[in-house]
Amino acid sequence: MPDSPSANTGWHGVERRNRYRQDNRAWNGIERRGRNDEQIEAELIATLEREIGGNQLVLPTLPEVALRVRRILADPDCSINKLAQAVSSDAAMTARLIKVTNSAAYRRHKPVEDVRSAITRLGLQLVRSMVTQLALLQSMRVYDDSVNRKLKKITDHSLDVAALCHALAEHYTTLNAEEALLAGLLHDIGKLPLIARMEQLLGPRMDTLPTDTILIELHTRVGGLVLRAWQFTSGLIAVAEEHHHLRRQPLAALDYTDLVIAANILDHLQQNRDAAQLDDAAETPVFRKLGKTPEQLLEDQELVKKTETVLERLRL
Repeated sequence: MPDSPSANTGWHGVERRNRYRQDNRAWNGIERRGRNDEQIEAELIATLEREIGGNQLVLPTLPEVALRVRRILADPDCSINKLAQAVSSDAAMTARLIKVTNSAAYRRHKPVEDVRSAITRLGLQLVRSMVTQLALLQSMRVYDDSVNRKLKKITDHSLDVAALCHALAEHYTTLNAEEALLAGLLHDIGKLPLIARMEQLLGPRMDTLPTDTILIELHTRVGGLVLRAWQFTSGLIAVAEEHHHLRRQPLAALDYTDLVIAANILDHLQQNRDAAQLDDAAETPVFRKLGKTPEQLLEDQELVKKTETVLERLRL
């Protein structure tokens, strides 16, 4: 039986490390073998498929502060003091949580100056979601410069989708808006370890090969592995695995995966909007569930304004 994938401990054992090194050595000779882009892409998919299937792909870790916060809030004896102590152990997280609490979306008459006051103002469950959100945003910035260039487009898209999910949940559903935002941030999480691994295998050729096709093909599967390793809920795991299934569960109640599907489509239409695409998008079951066409949502100025407000918060 293969080892379970681990987001916290990475590689285990000589056999895994040797396999990883063998793959790296094989790919280091790719230029000399003179293979074309299609051959390289096919071999790269085969390598990644083997590593995924053998639970050998290194998964990203969720920052420790987010893990501690989630554990504390799962305890029936959770208290604000315990939670404040956990958050305070991470100076960057503390600063960002206070900054977000004092932003336009949550500010009241008097600004907060400490973590305990921020938690009191936001409430325990909102803090749980926001700490996870902030931790994810931090994790998207830890790769080296060459990988960060590739990740920027993905990160920007995740932020746009997350903000749209929040606004849609708040205006058109009874779903929790902060959980919807988290779903938007997480939907492409599977691309992070794939990009990091492809950069190791391809090096400078990373920017010249059609890696987007590989990401689309594999990231939903890897996203499910990541969120299972992080022990996230089945609803959020479904977001990572099913957000490209546009016609999933057409008669079921609206859920977080539906919101991500809608937000993905709206984000695409904002970049490339024409009548044919609007008509095609309108046939997607999620818009029947929302009771609005894509065009109506794109022209909803209140929705646009709310999305912009959430984006400002995420970029603090």
